[in-house]
Amino acid sequence: MELKTKDFLMKALLNEQELVRDYQKFSQTTDDSDVAELFKEYATTDALRANRIKEILQDKYGVDEELKS
Repeated sequence: MELKTKDFLMKALLNEQELVRDYQKFSQTTDDSDVAELFKEYATTDALRANRIKEILQDKYGVDEELKS
């Protein structure tokens, strides 16, 4: 089964959101301050990417209700 663009974007959004949560969690649980800072940067980068994907879904596909959860 081939994914349509909207489906692929929805999947990408979920992946990015999961990465943000993981990196935030990792940054809070590591004892290494350099690694914690790296994970915070990754969380921020992925959050920006997730927001951009969300904007595209809203602008191009009118997806709002599905993204509120």
